[in-house]
Amino acid sequence: MPRWLRVIRGMIGTGLTFAAGVGVVASMIAGLVWLLPVGEKNGLEMIRMVIASSIWAFPIGVAFSGLLAITARGRSFDKLSLPRFAALGAGVGLLFFGVLATNAWHAWSVSTAMANATIFVLLGGGSATATLMLARRARSALKSGDEPHSLVREGLPPR
Repeated sequence: MPRWLRVIRGMIGTGLTFAAGVGVVASMIAGLVWLLPVGEKNGLEMIRMVIASSIWAFPIGVAFSGLLAITARGRSFDKLSLPRFAALGAGVGLLFFGVLATNAWHAWSVSTAMANATIFVLLGGGSATATLMLARRARSALKSGDEPHSLVREGLPPR
């Protein structure tokens, strides 16, 4: 498979990983907010918040993966630092906020804009950190001599 196809597949996979991870975390937060008497939030609003945060996490994950493919060429996950991953993810979240803010400058108040910026930066940085930790854990599960791509074909008939 050509390198550019692997990069695109990795970008989509990272976007889906970000979306799934954010969906799980948002579901836990929404469940706590719904159970605790912290305002007048109903179940439909909580479900909408979980879905919206997962949808916003996907392009952040895709952009993060694309930048990672450019900046970390040829390095293994063990050689990449957690702070650099977090900073790259937070930067992508801030960049994504900037794109949204250019279209919503008239609809947001200053406090709403600051809250959205904080959410997107935390979303990007936290998702990037969790993705690196997950990748390192998966890497350590490989036996000596195993190739990462051999796990994809495991259990399938040989070509």
